Amino acid sequence: MNNIKYIQTKHLDAMIFHDGVMKLAIYKAHHSPYGYDKRDLVVSHYSVQPNEFTYDYVSNKVDEVYSTFPNDEVHELLNKVKQYNDSKEN
Repeated sequence: MNNIKYIQTKHLDAMIFHDGVMKLAIYKAHHSPYGYDKRDLVVSHYSVQPNEFTYDYVSNKVDEVYSTFPNDEVHELLNKVKQYNDSKEN
């Protein structure tokens, strides 16, 4: 049974497991001349508790991979995670 919720941005995935733990995956995205974006997995980190999945955690993990990365995308991912969590509670 696959009870994993995937929340995605262009380069980042947050995986939320049925027990609440969360996992971050970081991708390299390429725009194909055929009109689609291809994503190659760069790194997938061990899962952490939801309270550890913070802006600092995500941005530090991204900094290990990319020398420059748009902070807006980290905020976008965390906002999507918050919206998902808020919708589950209602």
